[in-house]
Amino acid sequence: MRKMHFFWLLAVWIVLASVPTKSLAMTDDDGWDDLKEDFLPDFSFKFRHERAVIEPSYMISMAKHRELTTHALANLGGFDLRLGTAKKSENKYSKSLVDYKMSYMFLGYNSNDFAVSKPETGSIESSILRFGFGDKEGLGYEVDNDVSIVPYRASALLWTQLSVKNLPPDTQAVATVELFNEAFRFGKQTEAGVLVQFTKNSGISLGYEYSVIFPRHLFWYWAGSEIIESIAQGAVDNFVRKIEKSSPTAAPIVSFLLKNGISYGMYELRKKNMNWPFNTAPAMSYSGFKLGVNLAF
Repeated sequence: MRKMHFFWLLAVWIVLASVPTKSLAMTDDDGWDDLKEDFLPDFSFKFRHERAVIEPSYMISMAKHRELTTHALANLGGFDLRLGTAKKSENKYSKSLVDYKMSYMFLGYNSNDFAVSKPETGSIESSILRFGFGDKEGLGYEVDNDVSIVPYRASALLWTQLSVKNLPPDTQAVATVELFNEAFRFGKQTEAGVLVQFTKNSGISLGYEYSVIFPRHLFWYWAGSEIIESIAQGAVDNFVRKIEKSSPTAAPIVSFLLKNGISYGMYELRKKNMNWPFNTAPAMSYSGFKLGVNLAF
């Protein structure tokens, strides 16, 4: 309990330390707007500015667990379908930049049958059914009218069902697999990529997904871990905004590297402790490359 209290106090201290003085004093409207964008949810619901989006994609992926040392899970291939709404708007600091945000729900299926290579001898063959809800956000470059290049970070709540076709022979591996087999488990999906829009209605998306699947959902530990990551992401948003004002050309690259760097670092830590920094069970990791088509209506 002492450790848990310490991390909550640390999270509060980081929030206070990262808030600009002008924002706390409420003397600068821009500073308050920046604070709201960094740390408060967006409840504007301006649907008239949003467009319906369909984004199918193909994925080459693999699932791993640190306790599956003698019998690895075979590589997978499969398809995801995202349905949602997206809004692309001119950046308020530079006309050469665009802000992109997409909110979506998705459904995906991956199997050894769709993999680009045959399963290795002794590997565990499986299929994965998953669904969830998430957001894709990015700061990009306006190349021409309706033509843009947007480096992005996507994050989603994820429910995954692993179905194993052949259980491994040793007892330890079976016990690990059975934590996930034939049951929907909660997790987090994160993706780094680039969206290239050729026209107002179409584009392609190339991304790398790195996600974790939890053997059990421990709400308070999960919430504490998410708060720590959200604070770090909010601090990056505030830092990138300063770059937008002074060096807008560099802002999309800095934002992409820092925001995805934080997410990938948390992903690596959560593979060992699913609710890092709390001492919890290891998570199953899931990663792969995705190629998708972005269709806006």
